[in-house]
Amino acid sequence: MRLALALAALSAAPALAASVDVTSSYDMKAVSYSNLSLGTQPGNSNASLLENDARFGVKVQQIALPDASPDTTLDVGVLFHAIGVAGSSSTIAAPFDRAAAYYPSVNFTPFFENAYLRVNHLWGLPMDATLGRQSYKLGSGLLLDDNGAGFTGAVVRARLPWAQMKAEGFAFVDKDPNALGPSNNLMLYGGSLGLPTDGMWQLNELVEDEQGDSIDYGCSADPSLGYGCRISKAMRSFTSLRYSISYGDIFFDGEAALEKGSATPDGPTPAPGRITYNGNAEVARVKWKQPFYHTDSDGIAWMTLARGSGDKAGTATTDEAFYPTHGSQYDGLERTGFGDFYGATPYSALGGNYATTGSSVTRSGLPYGDSGITTVAMGYTFPSWRNVVLDGGYFLYMADQVASAAASRTLGMEWDVHLRYQIRDQLSLLAGMAYFRAGAATAASLGSAHKFTLEFNGRF
Repeated sequence: MRLALALAALSAAPALAASVDVTSSYDMKAVSYSNLSLGTQPGNSNASLLENDARFGVKVQQIALPDASPDTTLDVGVLFHAIGVAGSSSTIAAPFDRAAAYYPSVNFTPFFENAYLRVNHLWGLPMDATLGRQSYKLGSGLLLDDNGAGFTGAVVRARLPWAQMKAEGFAFVDKDPNALGPSNNLMLYGGSLGLPTDGMWQLNELVEDEQGDSIDYGCSADPSLGYGCRISKAMRSFTSLRYSISYGDIFFDGEAALEKGSATPDGPTPAPGRITYNGNAEVARVKWKQPFYHTDSDGIAWMTLARGSGDKAGTATTDEAFYPTHGSQYDGLERTGFGDFYGATPYSALGGNYATTGSSVTRSGLPYGDSGITTVAMGYTFPSWRNVVLDGGYFLYMADQVASAAASRTLGMEWDVHLRYQIRDQLSLLAGMAYFRAGAATAASLGSAHKFTLEFNGRF
């Protein structure tokens, strides 16, 4: 708070600062889950939570620097973020502990999501540099997203003199939320190049340099674990090409990615003495305005196709499962993937497997032997009526790889329905229901699960 007051005081001097922005938001979400284990574990697996998510930020912009170029200015910003569950002081139970591992605090104690300095027009050039803790997403978030926790490091953005291209580079220091111990250190660095044409082309590159004890779940050469191999270091590279375009009533966004790299085993050494990575993923989203039946109003129809490669059972020291460490997966304690309940990304989902010890551990949350997720989804958003919007969607989930060739690949299907009430950007209310039916690749019982949501969100 002292830092926020100091920023406000700094802005009072007109020679130093042009403006101060103060932002705040509060999101309260009541959720009720049934059959979270999807039949993969015995006992009651229902949960009801009252989740809180609050932010408060102050940003001072366009601070003049007397000894620098006239165009060079400084921005200083802080953003506090607090996440928690009513009635819980420290420990978040499975499966929500997987999301909690991404954040510095989940007991509703504020942490710094942002605390940065940004130099605009560095050295008088069309280039900006941001140093400190900051929010960051690479491309669509398929490769890298801070998930609301923030990354600590540096980002440099530049406008190039050719064909209106834009380039950026970044370097962050973080951790692997799935690491075995506190010694884990994860360096994230890379960049992107954007080329506007009739749409926008974007070439993205991410390198993950991991040092410390962790597990590679695509290796099966360590009998002491049953599934996975302990590794002491890993180098993974992700390259993606993204294209997006808005043309009349149609919008398209697609991204395809490759994963390469290698890891050094820390236990019994598998031949040939290292583990290699060889994965890929694709995501495509399209939506278009669609006339509503016998009216002059338009709704929005949409379709999504997404796929991530899974690990092949016959390759003991090659991990074909596409899995970036900090891809877009969470918003607070809730998943942000496809489907309200299942929350699938191309590499993880709320898949019913939440064991923390033993041979049943999987990073993706899917049952042992399943990896890589293909999602086919479609839905429709009805025209607004007095600021009330109804929308619904259908999702089908398939595993890219399963334990045996004869096994079913169907992970399940889901129906979602939402009723939203929106007053501009300041206030929104949402009531939602999700119905999930497990497939044979998830649970032989083919059980069902539900999620009910009541959410209130305000911001200014």
